[in-house]
Amino acid sequence: MSNPEYITSLRRLLTEIGYRDEAAPPYDTAYWGPFHAWMFDTLGPTSSWGVKQLTELEHSSGTIIERAYPHASVQLKLLFAKLTAIAILIDDSIEDEAVYTEILQFSHKLYLGEVQQNGMLALYHDNLKELSEVYGADAVLRGLAIVPWINYIDACLMEKEIFTAERELAKNADMQPVCVTSGNPLKSHNSNAIHLAGLAPKFPQYLRSKSGISEAYAACIFKSRKEQDVPLNKYIRALPDLTFFIEVMNDLLSFHKEELAAETHNLIHLRTRSLSSSGARGTGADGEWTRYDTLRLLCDEIIEATRRIDALFRLEECERTLRGEVGGE
Repeated sequence: MSNPEYITSLRRLLTEIGYRDEAAPPYDTAYWGPFHAWMFDTLGPTSSWGVKQLTELEHSSGTIIERAYPHASVQLKLLFAKLTAIAILIDDSIEDEAVYTEILQFSHKLYLGEVQQNGMLALYHDNLKELSEVYGADAVLRGLAIVPWINYIDACLMEKEIFTAERELAKNADMQPVCVTSGNPLKSHNSNAIHLAGLAPKFPQYLRSKSGISEAYAACIFKSRKEQDVPLNKYIRALPDLTFFIEVMNDLLSFHKEELAAETHNLIHLRTRSLSSSGARGTGADGEWTRYDTLRLLCDEIIEATRRIDALFRLEECERTLRGEVGGE
């Protein structure tokens, strides 16, 4: 996929959803000070990462939380930034066999109330416990905020097992893993894999939903401070579209970087494989479905989801206006 195609699609998406670029907020010492100290004094020693990698991790995980939750308390922002940083580190560390062995036992130890022996996983668990305290007596919202972080561990294990098996099949067949290009029909190491991909159109999004932690990030929108209390019926109907937005927007914005790294195990590639093998017609030279077709399709789906979210949250406002009421939450 060419860079102009990617940029054109993203610009159209951002225009359609009414995105407005805003200046970065002023430096918040109360947020960045403790986060920096934690990154290098607490998280760093549990990993093999050096100063440069930790600095980049601090910037990426800290900035996305600061920009996503401008009205959240420092406590909530720090918890989500820390958990995001550890999640990124877990994903990077899973190829280390010693760490992988510990990750395999994370959920088991969690359910049995056993101590996590790995320092990184112990930090992850400690922050989840603190996050649970913040969400207090709201059992439903607490589940939305906590469970996805646990599911993320299982998703990392799931992806490792699935994609390791695919690579082994490709290696045994002396061919490359599936890669759909705009000028060539689907090539695969295994014709049965093509058939299965076409029969499982929901699988790419399912896998993404497991690893996206999107419900947790959505939960922070509706409880960004410990004392905040938003009734469930104010937002629950919008949650499916919100989680879809979070998952897919992340993939769209990171796709160019992953293309440069030749990463093919992502939502866009997996969904392209599924749609192409099901016989969908696209814009390829021979009418085949391409990654660009998938990119445009996902942009359209995000636009539709955004409009539904906007309509759901504006509905009550409109009803209050019709009743002649002023103000409200």
